[in-house]
Amino acid sequence: MAGKEYSEEELGKMSAEEIAELQKQNCIFCKIASKEIPAKIVHEDPDVICILDINPASEGHILVYPKKHYMIMPHIPDDVLAKVFKDVKLMSQTLLKSLQCKGTTVFVANGVAAGQKAPHVLIHVFPRRENDGLVKLPTYEMSDEQIIKLKGELKPYINQLFGVKRAGPVVKEAEFMDAKEEEEEPKQEPAAEHAIIHHEIEHPKEKKHAEKQKSSEQAKPAKGKVDLDDIARLFGG
Repeated sequence: MAGKEYSEEELGKMSAEEIAELQKQNCIFCKIASKEIPAKIVHEDPDVICILDINPASEGHILVYPKKHYMIMPHIPDDVLAKVFKDVKLMSQTLLKSLQCKGTTVFVANGVAAGQKAPHVLIHVFPRRENDGLVKLPTYEMSDEQIIKLKGELKPYINQLFGVKRAGPVVKEAEFMDAKEEEEEPKQEPAAEHAIIHHEIEHPKEKKHAEKQKSSEQAKPAKGKVDLDDIARLFGG
């Protein structure tokens, strides 16, 4: 498929896998890594390459990226990502020492909305000077209610990614103190009554937790599998 121009109609008939393969075969950064296209390479190893950006944000702007084609950072295997960011660290140190700059910015764009222009993940490392005006982040104020709502939306998926099987309940400080006092002075209950409570309350709770955990495991994406829905969302599909 490489080297051929495709009409919108032909592209529309392709599967997501075929489009991904087409992008890979026509990727400039893959061709730089394979030496098909020349570039100012400052460092490379078997998995990672570091080149000078031809459209730099500042003098010394370096691009660090994996030689193998990955469209967005979440698709890079952990071991390769560790090698990439090891080189990012070394490039940042090189800029600080050799150019005597005051700092460096490390920037990654995932998707068009974030500023990604090429379908190959790139980590930008560029030197900074005081008051250079290169990166000016706007401020965004959030209310306490918005922050709590946002945390509630993020936490379940974060727990899933990090393998946290059960998140603790969110309680207010006063409720926490009341619970602590009850723990210090436990009430004595008859054994039979305790057994009934255990049967009627604890057992259904554990059953509900097991069903929730099973559902979460089924929804969890397979490790190492490229999620084409991610690509479609990030590249306007």
